[in-house]
Amino acid sequence: MNIFSNEYFTLTAVENRVYISVFAPEYPFTEFNKVLQAIPRVQITQFGNLRNAIQQSLSDRVEVGRLKPEYELNFSPDHMRVTVRLHLGEEDFKAKHREITSEIFKALQQKGITEGILYDTLNGPYTNQELIIAQGKAPINGEDAIIRYYELSERKPTIHQDGSADYYELNFIDEVEVGAWLGEKVFATEGIPGRTLKGSIVPARTGRDKPLYYDKETVEEVVMEGKTELRAKITGAIMMLGRNISVQKVLTIHGDVGPKTGNIDYDGSIQITGTVTDGYSVKATQDISILGTMGIGAVESITSETGDIYIKGGIFGKERAVITAERDVFVKLANDCTIRAGEKINIGLYAMGSKLYAKYVYLDKIRGKIIGGLVQAQVQVVSAYIGNEMERPTVVQIEGFNRNEVKKELENLLKEYQDLLSEVEKIRKEVDIFDEEGEPAKANDGIPKKDFIYYWAKQESSMDKIHQLEETRQKLMSYLSAKGDGEIAIIRKAFPRTIIQIKEMEKHIEFITTGSFYVSENKLFYE
Repeated sequence: MNIFSNEYFTLTAVENRVYISVFAPEYPFTEFNKVLQAIPRVQITQFGNLRNAIQQSLSDRVEVGRLKPEYELNFSPDHMRVTVRLHLGEEDFKAKHREITSEIFKALQQKGITEGILYDTLNGPYTNQELIIAQGKAPINGEDAIIRYYELSERKPTIHQDGSADYYELNFIDEVEVGAWLGEKVFATEGIPGRTLKGSIVPARTGRDKPLYYDKETVEEVVMEGKTELRAKITGAIMMLGRNISVQKVLTIHGDVGPKTGNIDYDGSIQITGTVTDGYSVKATQDISILGTMGIGAVESITSETGDIYIKGGIFGKERAVITAERDVFVKLANDCTIRAGEKINIGLYAMGSKLYAKYVYLDKIRGKIIGGLVQAQVQVVSAYIGNEMERPTVVQIEGFNRNEVKKELENLLKEYQDLLSEVEKIRKEVDIFDEEGEPAKANDGIPKKDFIYYWAKQESSMDKIHQLEETRQKLMSYLSAKGDGEIAIIRKAFPRTIIQIKEMEKHIEFITTGSFYVSENKLFYE
C-alpha cells in the first residue's frame, strides 16, 4: 500500500510494516518530520535505517517503522475509563468520520462497555490528543462527622495599637446556664455508590464517625436531626479538662468577701463582683476572678489549686497579701504583696515592693514597671522599666534552664508525636472496617468484634497521648522563645541599683540601660 510519495522517495506499507524507497538524492533529512505530521499513522522505529536510506539514496525497499491503526483504545484496569487516540490526519478524519465513529462505538460494545459512553466526544474539533470516550461514575465518599465545641475566651491581654496591653478587661470565666450549647457533632454521611463502564457497582466509603469528648456528669448529649448537641446539665463555668469539655461549679459572690461571708473555700471556680476585705482568704480548686475596680488590699491569701487568678483592680497588699495560682495570675498592679504562679504572672502597670515567683513574669512593654522588691523567674522576665529614677534597689533573678536539653527533649517529643500519628492512622484503618454497631463492614473482611473494642480503645489512648504531647510541646516552645538559657528583657530603661542575675551570672546596673540580658554557654550577654 502506497502511503506517501514525493520527488525523492516513496513510503509503502506491507502488513503494517513501513518501508522507504529513495530514488533521488539530497533530500533534507530534517524535513522528514513534516512528512510524519502529515501521515500520523506512521511510527518510525528504525531511525538508523531511515537515515542511511535517505543519505545514501537507497532505491531498494528498506524497513523503517510500523503503520499504526487509525485509532487506539486504552481501557483502564478498573473499567472506569476508556480513552481514544486518533492516528489520522484532520482531512482523513473528516472524510472517514462516520465510519471511524461507528467502529469505535462497536469496539466498546464488544468489550462489554454499556454505560458512560460519551457519544459527543468525536463530534468536537479535530485533535490528535488522547480523548476520553467513556467514563464510569466514580463513587462519592461520605463526609466525615464534623465536631465543634464552645470556644473558650482566650486568657491574654488585648494589645492596643501603641503596643500597650490591657490586663483589666479579661473574659475570665465563661459562665453558662443549664441547657446552654457546648458543642455538637454533625453526623457523618453515607456515600453515593459509583458504577463501572460494565455496570458493576463501586461502593462508596461512609464518612468516619468521630467521638464527642465531654464530662458526662455535667454535660449531656441531645440527639437532633442530623446532629448531636452537647448541653450543659448544670449552671457553671465551661472548662476543658484534657480533651473533655465540662461545666465546673461557679460560686458567685455578689459583693465583697468579708464578715458577712467569712473565708471562702470552694470546690470549683469563684467569681467575686466586689473585693476581698483585709485579713480574709479565698481558696478554690479552679479559677478565681475578683472583679471589683478597687482591687484587693491586705488579704490573708488568694489561692487557686489548679487554675488561674484574675484580679481586675490590682493588689495593695501592705506586705501581707499572698496570691498563689497553679497556672497564671493576671493583675492590673501589684503593690507590697507576694505572687506565686506555676506558669506566668501578667501585670498591666507596675509591681512595687513585691515578691514575684513564676516561670515567666510579663509586664506591659510600654508602661510596665518593676520597682523594688524581688522577681524570681525560671525562664524570662519582660518589662518596660526596672527600678526607678530614685534608684530604689530592685532585684531580678532568672533561675535559667538548659537550652540544649530542652531542644533535645523537643526533638524526641516530635519523633514520638510522628510515631503516634502513624500508629493512629494504622489503628484507624482497622477501626474503619467496622460499621457503627461494631460489626465488620464486609462479611469476610473483618476482625472479631472484641478486637474492634481493643482497637478503638487503643486509638483513644493514642489520641490522649497526642493531646498531652501537644501541651508539652507548647511549654517547650515557650522556653525556647527566650534568648539563651534565660532572659531579662528591658524594653525601655533599667535604672542604677538594679541587680540582674541569670543563673550564676550577676550584673549591677550602674547607669540607665536598655536591652536584653541572657546567658549562653555560661557567659552573660547583653544586646
